[in-house]
Amino acid sequence: MNRIIVILIMMLGWNHFTLAQQTVNFSGVVKDSLLRPVELANVVAYHAETDRITSYAVTDEEGRFYLKLEDGTTYVMRSTFIGYKTSQDTIIGRANENNPYVITLKESVKKLQNITIEEEFPVMISGDTISYKADAFNKGNERKLEDVLENIPGIDVDENGEIKIQGKTVEKVLVDGKEFFEGDTKLAVQNIPSNAVERVQVLRNFSDISPMSSLGNNEDRLAINIQLAEDKKNMTFGDVEAGVGLDGRYLAHANLFRYTPKSTVNFIGDANNIGRQAFTPRDYFRFMGGMRNMMSQSGSNFSLTDDNMGFMNLQNDRARSVDTELGALNFNYVPNKKWNLSGFGIVSGARTTLQSLSDRTYVNANETNNKEILSTSEYQKNVSGLAKFKAKYTPNADTQLEYELFAKGSTLTDNINRISDNLGITNAISDEADQKPVNVRQRLDAYIGLNDKNIVSMEASYEYNRQNPFSNYTSDRPLFASTLPIVDTDGYNFQQSKSIVTHQQEFAANWYYILNRTNHLNFRFGNSYVNQRMETSIDQVGNAALDNENYRNNFTYLFSDVYAGVNWRSRLGKFIINPGIYGHRFRTIDKQGDLDLIAEQVRWLPELTVNFDIQSSQTLRFRYNLEARFMDVQKVAQGLLVQNYNNLYVGNQNLSNSTFHNFNLNYTNYSLFSHFSIYGGLNYQRILDNINESVEYENLERISTSINVIDPNEMAMFYGNFEKTFKKLKISTGANIYYSSTTNLINQIANKNESYTQQYEVSLETNLLQMFTLELGYERTNNQYSSSSTSNDYLNDQPFVDVDIKIRPWLTLSSDYRYNNYRAADGSSQSTYEFFNAALRVQKEKSPWLFTLQGTNLLDTEAIRRDSFSDNLVGTYSYFVQPRYFTFSVKYDI
Repeated sequence: MNRIIVILIMMLGWNHFTLAQQTVNFSGVVKDSLLRPVELANVVAYHAETDRITSYAVTDEEGRFYLKLEDGTTYVMRSTFIGYKTSQDTIIGRANENNPYVITLKESVKKLQNITIEEEFPVMISGDTISYKADAFNKGNERKLEDVLENIPGIDVDENGEIKIQGKTVEKVLVDGKEFFEGDTKLAVQNIPSNAVERVQVLRNFSDISPMSSLGNNEDRLAINIQLAEDKKNMTFGDVEAGVGLDGRYLAHANLFRYTPKSTVNFIGDANNIGRQAFTPRDYFRFMGGMRNMMSQSGSNFSLTDDNMGFMNLQNDRARSVDTELGALNFNYVPNKKWNLSGFGIVSGARTTLQSLSDRTYVNANETNNKEILSTSEYQKNVSGLAKFKAKYTPNADTQLEYELFAKGSTLTDNINRISDNLGITNAISDEADQKPVNVRQRLDAYIGLNDKNIVSMEASYEYNRQNPFSNYTSDRPLFASTLPIVDTDGYNFQQSKSIVTHQQEFAANWYYILNRTNHLNFRFGNSYVNQRMETSIDQVGNAALDNENYRNNFTYLFSDVYAGVNWRSRLGKFIINPGIYGHRFRTIDKQGDLDLIAEQVRWLPELTVNFDIQSSQTLRFRYNLEARFMDVQKVAQGLLVQNYNNLYVGNQNLSNSTFHNFNLNYTNYSLFSHFSIYGGLNYQRILDNINESVEYENLERISTSINVIDPNEMAMFYGNFEKTFKKLKISTGANIYYSSTTNLINQIANKNESYTQQYEVSLETNLLQMFTLELGYERTNNQYSSSSTSNDYLNDQPFVDVDIKIRPWLTLSSDYRYNNYRAADGSSQSTYEFFNAALRVQKEKSPWLFTLQGTNLLDTEAIRRDSFSDNLVGTYSYFVQPRYFTFSVKYDI
C-alpha cells in the first residue's frame, strides 16, 4: 500500500494548480416562429473577448438546452439549424433555471443549394449522419485518431483497435469519403495524426452501394468518416519517429499521407523491439479485405477450421519479448466520376518469445491423477503478406459494378519446449511446427436499379485456400504409448504432416421489389459449393508400423447448399419489421475408403428483425434467426490426428450439422442535451445437436472425437455501459456478464461444463483548466468454472490511475498505473502484480518536433496471471512479460 501511495504522489505531484472560476448552468429553449420546439439545434457560446468556444449544446425533443458558463462573463451565443437563419445574442453567464432564455429561429428563404455554411458547429445532425467537430472535444493531449475518438461521448476504442459506438462495432473507417486500408479500424486509429482531424462523422445505416441505399435496410452497419483539416487536404502530411533505449531497445515509425481530390496514398512503416505491435498475427488472420459471406446472409454457415497453431492466442502483454516490422501501402484513385480504383499491400514480420508456468486440472473421471504443472518456453516467428485490388464502376446512380481480388500468405514457425510434471513424473517435450498458408479470393458484384420499383443484384465469388501445417514432436518419455507405435530412437521422435486444399464457389441473386415508401420485398436465390481435399500422415523415420490407414488420411469432402427465400421489410410508425424465411437443400459427400457417404436434407430457416425507434436518439432492436452450421473436412477424418503433445483426435463420419437459435436484444440511448449515453444488450444462443467432443483418458493423455450432443447447449451474454458528464467530471460504468453451458462425454460419461464470467468497471475522469487530466477507475473480473468433477473460482481486482499533466505549455507528463490482486476464491493461490508506465514529452507550440522519454514497466514486474477454461481443461497461468526499459525518441510532423 505504501508503494501505491508513493506512486500516486509521484503521478499527481506538480508545481502549480489554480481553482477554476465558478461555473453556472445557463438554460434555454429554441423555438421556431410558430413557437414549436426545435430538436437537434446547435447552441454555442463564444467568449466575447477571445471568440473561442466555451460551451455548446444540442437541443432535445422539447427544444431545451443548457450551457456551462463562467459566472458574470459576457458571451456571444449563436444557434443554428438546417433551413433556419442563424440566431446571435449577447448574454451574461448567469444561473437561470427558473427563467430559461428563449431563442426564436426564423426560416431561411434561401434554397438549400444556395446556402453557404459560414461556421461549423461542434455537433451537426443530418439524417443518419452525426458530425462532431474534433476541437470541441479535444483536451490538448491527443496524438492519434484513437485519442480523438475516445473524447467523443458514446465512442470507445478497445486495445485491438476496434471502434464501438453505443456498443455497435464500426465496420469501416473512411478518410474524406475514401476507405483507409479498406476500412481497417486498427490501422486507422493508431496511425492517423490527431492534428489532421477536422471532424468525425458517424454514418449510421451505412451503405457503400449506391443503388441499394434507398432501401434503408442497413441498420446493422456503422462507419465513420474522418474529415481532414483544410491545411491537410491536397498535400502530403504525416510524421516520422525514431528512438533508442538501453539494452539494445529501438523503435522507428513513419506515417505518410498524400491526399488530393482524385487520389490518396497512405504509407505506414514500423520496426521496434519494445513490444509495440503495429500489425499482429491476430490482425493478419482476421483481415478479410472486406469480403462478404453470401451464405451466412440466408442462415447457413460453413466455416473452415483454422490451423494457425498458437498465433491466434498471442497477446502482447503475455510475451517475454516482441520484435516486429511492418510495411503497408494503401491507394485510392478516382480518374473520373464513374471509376474508383483502390487497393493495399501489407508485409509484416514478428519474432516473439513467450514463457509461462501453469497449474492445470484436467476434467476427467480420475480425480487422483488429473493435475499437471506445465512449464513452457516458446519462440514464434512469422512473415506475412496480404494484398487487395478493387475496381468500382458507377456509370449512374442506379448501376454499380465491383470487382475484388484479395490474396494473403504467410510463413509461420512455432518452437515450443515443455516440461510436464504429473504427480512427480516429468517429461521434456519439444514441438517444432511450421506452415505456409495461402488464401486467394475473387469477387464480382453487380447492382442495378431497373426503375423506381425494382432493384436487382448478382454476386459471385471464388476462393482458394491451402493449409499445410507440419509438426515434429520429441520427448523423453513415449507419447500416446498405447495408441501410437513410436519407438525410442535417441528420444521418442515423430512427425505429423497435413495438407488441406479448399475450393469454395458462391453465387447469389437478389430482386428487391418496392411496394411503396414503407414496404418492400427481397427475393433471394443462391448456391454455395465447397470442395476440400485432405492428406495427413504420422511418421517416424524407419518405423513401418505407422504406414497404416489408421494413421493417415487421403480423401475428398464435398458440401453444397442451394437456397431460396424472401424477406419483407415494413415500416409501421416507429417500428421497422423485417421477417424472412429461406429454404435450403444441403448435401455432403464424404469420400473416405471405398464408399461415398452421402447425406442430404431440406431445412427451412426463418429470421425476424424488429427495430423500435423510441426517439431519434433512443432505439430498441430485437433479432432472431435460426442458423444451420456445418463442419469442414477435419471433423470427419477417420485417420488419427495429433492435436498437441497429449491429445489425439479422430473424426466422425456420422456427424450432422448443429442448429443455432440466436436471440439478440439491443438498447441504445444517448442525449447530447443531458451529456449522457447508455447502451446494453442481451444475446442468447440455444444450440441443438451441438458438435462437441467425446474424450477417452489414459492418465493425462486423451483421444477425442467429435459427436453430436443430445442435450442442448446454451450461451447467454449481457453487456451494458453508462456514461455521464457533470461539468468537468465524467463518470462511466460498464458490465459484461457471460454464461455458457455445454455437454461432452468423458470416458463415456456425460459431463456438463459451466462457465460464468463477470466483469465490472467504473471510472471517474476530470479535466481541469485543460492542464490536468485524471482518471481513477476500478475493474473486477470473476471467472467461475464447474464440471462434473471439478469446480474453480478466480477473481482479479484492478484499481487503476491515468494522469496527464501539462506542467508547462511545452512540457507534458503522462503516466498510467495498474494494480492487480489475482486469487483463487478458495484461498489456494494468490498473486499481486502491478504495472507503472510514464512518459515525459517536450514539444513547443506549433513546433513539428516532439521529444519523448518513456519508461515502461517501471516497477519491473516479472509476470501476470490469467486463467482459462475448456470442456476438458481448467488452468491458471503465469506469463512472464518484458522487463523494465527506457527509450528516448524524436518525432517530426511533416
